[in-house]
Amino acid sequence: MNDPIFSDIQNHWAQECIKQLQARNLISGYPDGTFRPNAQVTRAEFAALVRKAFPNTVPIRNAINFVDVPSSHWAYQAIQVVYRAGFLSGYPDRTFKPSQPIPRVQALVALVSGLKYGAPTNPSEILKKYFEDAAQIPNYAIGAIASATEKYLVVNYPNVRRFNPNQNATRGEIAALICRALSIPGVPLQYIPGMEFVVIQPQFDEAEAFSEGLARVKIADKWGYIDKTGKLVISPQFDEADAFSEGVALVRQYAPKRQ
Repeated sequence: MNDPIFSDIQNHWAQECIKQLQARNLISGYPDGTFRPNAQVTRAEFAALVRKAFPNTVPIRNAINFVDVPSSHWAYQAIQVVYRAGFLSGYPDRTFKPSQPIPRVQALVALVSGLKYGAPTNPSEILKKYFEDAAQIPNYAIGAIASATEKYLVVNYPNVRRFNPNQNATRGEIAALICRALSIPGVPLQYIPGMEFVVIQPQFDEAEAFSEGLARVKIADKWGYIDKTGKLVISPQFDEADAFSEGVALVRQYAPKRQ
């Protein structure tokens, strides 16, 4: 039996994404059956969400004891895991500030850092191209936000051209970022900077978003790839296929079962 849908997301722009994450048990709501998509997210809450969404991240540094996160803190383990994996760092005074709301720019920098996205060669130009408020993005975040934009990770609601870097992130926005990072469908494409719309006549059983100019499509039980004109570049022949990243994609073919 499926868990009931949260009672307060029916008219929210990220409703489908939130439902997809709930179905995968990657997010949870509150005892009253709500998700509270417009509520702000603290740094501790963000750490807990990231830990659950990316459980297989490899530690890249040793743990640290933050002076304001005792071992009795409810998010102590999550904070330690995401710190060691490189998603989040503390402050020079060895604090983590777990109860502080996390700004949008910090959340995206954290994801780019933890997911090891490479920095583009022309970050400032990318930001100026897509964001009318690019000048508000802190210097330390320019490379990371440009990388996130190139990876179609950024989600700007309601105005796709306004990044609002210093605005505190909401639970709905963080859900959307996690969906984008995990290639889970559900985020309305009109809120993803750089996402181009292509009209292709329905012909596939399933189709995913474009990544590096190609999109995964499924016919019957096999996956292949199309370009932005809808032409099959690789005919459906794989049992599983991932989106392209840095020019390559992981595909799988299973041997027929013996009778």
